[in-house]
Amino acid sequence: MTEYTGFKDIVLTNPNDINALYDPKTNETFGCLENEYLIARDEKEEVIDLFKCKDGRLAQVPYKAIESKFAGKIKPRNIQQKLGIDMLYDTTIKILTGKFGTGKDLLMSSAAIDLIEKGYFDKLVYVRNNIEVKNSKPIGHLPGSSNEKLLPFAMCLADHVGGVDGLSYMIEKGVVEVVHLGFIRGRDIKNSIILCSEAENLTKEHIQLLIGRVGEGSNLWINGDFKQTDLAIFERNNGLMIAIDRLKGHPRFGYVKLLKTERSETAAMADLLD
Repeated sequence: MTEYTGFKDIVLTNPNDINALYDPKTNETFGCLENEYLIARDEKEEVIDLFKCKDGRLAQVPYKAIESKFAGKIKPRNIQQKLGIDMLYDTTIKILTGKFGTGKDLLMSSAAIDLIEKGYFDKLVYVRNNIEVKNSKPIGHLPGSSNEKLLPFAMCLADHVGGVDGLSYMIEKGVVEVVHLGFIRGRDIKNSIILCSEAENLTKEHIQLLIGRVGEGSNLWINGDFKQTDLAIFERNNGLMIAIDRLKGHPRFGYVKLLKTERSETAAMADLLD
């Protein structure tokens, strides 16, 4: 079974097929589902253009960068990041997956802050299942308030909003709310971006719980890396994988798999250990 990545990458050698990409009268989608992207290449495998299937037709994907107060202007570094940024500014439920350093948290947190600053949403509700890394030792009871206990699990957000001080400031101002997954049942979250990272450590029931919290005017953004599941239960019942399979093609759902580590050349060396 072919893995669904949120995009098709095809080589077109027939001029009629290339012309069909730009013909507003055609409904040729080259097999793309709703909100699935198409990377069209010529016979030399050079990229011709990028498209998205919307309302049963292909539309060109415009170039877009993210403007973040903390990270500045974030430009896509590869094709999948370009598709991912487009997806973050569209649809209601959005998922990014990819290995370490592909930009999942950077793109999501920066785009979320951008949209909040522009007034499209009131706040960012950051949700995390506080699962520790496989084969590491628990550090025991953490002192302090709920936010102080959750802070170690929110550092992947803090890294992109000015560090601990930046995150603390945004929490104080009500722009960011950090929530334990175990406390989210029964919530009706309106006019917010609900962002759940490290979602490889969620079951199908956890994903259903998150979707059920999306109130009027809210979005659900999820990211994760299938390779980094930390408990056997998430290998048997991987909610992230199930959600992508069940929701693909839905008009309110978007997904892109990021392929390339962009954090640093050194970070990319981790692949050499496989």
